[in-house]
Amino acid sequence: MNKLKKLGATVEKIYMGIGAAAMGLLAALVIFTVIMRYCFSLSWKSVSEFNVLLFTFTTFWGLGLNVLKNEHVSVTILYDMFKPSVKRWISVINYIVMLVVDILFIHYGWAYAVKMGKQLSMGMEIPMFYMYGLMPVCGVICAVCIVIKAIEAVFAPASAFEPKDKPLEK
Repeated sequence: MNKLKKLGATVEKIYMGIGAAAMGLLAALVIFTVIMRYCFSLSWKSVSEFNVLLFTFTTFWGLGLNVLKNEHVSVTILYDMFKPSVKRWISVINYIVMLVVDILFIHYGWAYAVKMGKQLSMGMEIPMFYMYGLMPVCGVICAVCIVIKAIEAVFAPASAFEPKDKPLEK
């Protein structure tokens, strides 16, 4: 079990590293394009399109990261009223709902990529399938993250479901 946890931690670090590298590259390229455009009146449509591709990638890549880190939006006022044993199953049901939504995202993202992906992009002149294909690929990665979190919820100790946002006591 420890080997599996170490493997999971390593994969998560790689996953986070890819996202951070993409975000860093995006920031550097945006700064570069802004400086080149406003200081030297130079602009490249392929670089601008690559920025859009990176922005899209970081957005969809972040889906799984939000699930793994529990950074998604949640309103816990009702959830915190339940006992930890009930919260466990509420969490599992929540992950199932998330998985269903993600599967729909994968399905329609793939359908869109296949249907619209034949045309060439205007900047990099690559098939748009590569741009639109980010949706289903990142959706599959997110689905894996959801399944991992659902399994963790089933096997987590009851203390993992204690309220995390307790009001401050006087």
